[in-house]
Amino acid sequence: SGTDQILQVYWGTEHGLKTLKTPTCILFNQKQQFRKFGYDDVMKYKSLPPSEADNWYFFQNFKMKLYNTTKVTSGMELKASNGKTLPALMVFSESLHYLREHALNTIQEASFQTVCNQEISWVITIPAIWSAAARQFMRLAAREAGLASDMISEKLIIALEREVASLWCKQL
Repeated sequence: SGTDQILQVYWGTEHGLKTLKTPTCILFNQKQQFRKFGYDDVMKYKSLPPSEADNWYFFQNFKMKLYNTTKVTSGMELKASNGKTLPALMVFSESLHYLREHALNTIQEASFQTVCNQEISWVITIPAIWSAAARQFMRLAAREAGLASDMISEKLIIALEREVASLWCKQL
């Protein structure tokens, strides 16, 4: 039709919530396999018996670890709520992979058309306070998640949150 449409997504509706943002939480099972993200993750983790929860890997608010860590590397680890660790790259890339799949499914449901990854330019927003190493880490995680075929892909844009917010305000 030539007009741009904005598809508004609400998170947590299946749990009686309706928010524009999902919590930055991810859950891996005892075998270090991705299980849940966001509200689904929180609800699943809270439903686990304490004895079983100790064997799972629950990460929340992990995004700021890239700011609070003095030396960001591709081999760094993140500590789960129970003290167990997993590679940070695995935690971030699985999160991005989940969000990628969620976006593709949402677009397909809204448009009744299948959209392939190559048709999309992905924009990942990050805090301006992050180091160059943290920005590069996000690019690597995005590649691992399937958002880009290589580290210099034109289909992947790492943008500063404040600049994106400014552009959105200008658009409004």
